[in-house]
Amino acid sequence: MNEIDVLKLTQELLAIDTIDPPGNEEKAAQVIARILESEGIEYTLQTIAPGRTNLVARVKGTGGRPALSMSAHFDTIGVDPETWTRNAFGGEVEDGRVYGRGSTDMKGGLAAMTVAAIQIQRAATRLRGDLILHFTAAENSSLLGAKALVEGGFFAGVGALLNSEPSSMKLFVTEKGTVWIRATARGDTGHSAFRDGETGDRGNAIVRLARFIDRINDLDLKAPAHRHLKPPTINPGMISGGLSTPLTPPRAVCDIDIRLVPGLTPEDVLAAFQTEADPHITLEIVDSKPPVDTPDDHPFVELCLETLKAETNFSGGPEGVPYYSDCAVIAPVLNLPMVIIGPGEVGHSGRPDEYCEIDKLEASVRVYRAIAERYLA
Repeated sequence: MNEIDVLKLTQELLAIDTIDPPGNEEKAAQVIARILESEGIEYTLQTIAPGRTNLVARVKGTGGRPALSMSAHFDTIGVDPETWTRNAFGGEVEDGRVYGRGSTDMKGGLAAMTVAAIQIQRAATRLRGDLILHFTAAENSSLLGAKALVEGGFFAGVGALLNSEPSSMKLFVTEKGTVWIRATARGDTGHSAFRDGETGDRGNAIVRLARFIDRINDLDLKAPAHRHLKPPTINPGMISGGLSTPLTPPRAVCDIDIRLVPGLTPEDVLAAFQTEADPHITLEIVDSKPPVDTPDDHPFVELCLETLKAETNFSGGPEGVPYYSDCAVIAPVLNLPMVIIGPGEVGHSGRPDEYCEIDKLEASVRVYRAIAERYLA
């Protein structure tokens, strides 16, 4: 049998535009499905919307211990071609890097997990537990793919969760959660020409909203200190309002992203914001995802860290990251230990000329295979 080349598989996935929206992850899922079928690995495709497909595949063990889940997503962040110096879907290789949208987040990690599973299947070593690939659509659409897998019971029998989000081949055990709060300001409809002589906010919803945003921008949320994470952040991310230039805006809206640390709940943030809101401001929670935190001394963490050190020249961890991932709707719900090890570069998600270091890509295959073999032995 020909060896499955992780770089070539990554390049094949990079050539497929899976920008979310609209996603079109079905095309990438079919690439993986075709390879798995040729290797005799059973898989299931779950459609969550037209063109949007999850893939679950299983390398069967003897049933003697819980399964290991390897988790990744197909979809990517968008591309502004004017900011790229390369073809975002070209998979170009130069100076030990493969370039393309999704190379770091996270088609490189997805390809590496696929290759690791194939190597284990070919080795014909009957592990005691199943190795399950959980590859999702719509991660960037509020983790819809992962939610569908959880609701569909596809994680039944899983004992641990290994995710390949970008970690620069360090080991992460903690990720921040998030709450999205919508602040809506009400104003007084009217023509601005007839508000002369008025003072204060002059009934202007945009002014009222702006003043609220300024008050909460550096608000101390009094979050508990965490061993791996920096304090929570507050980001007013989207704003809209007004009817036309000469009219007093009767309504203005801002959607705010707050990154949570363990011990800080969405309700805590909402209560803190309420103390800064005047009667013209209403607040609502639009969405939330909990932080994920696995103890540093958990046996699965220790196994993964020992394996990472044994199989590579890369080291680091346990640590934490400010992003959230599919793990947020998997690990807390199912009470699973979570570890993130990915070949992608931390902080490079969505950047122009996104890349993945090829040596890390190749190393991740060895790490994923070794973790699976040790955990499932």
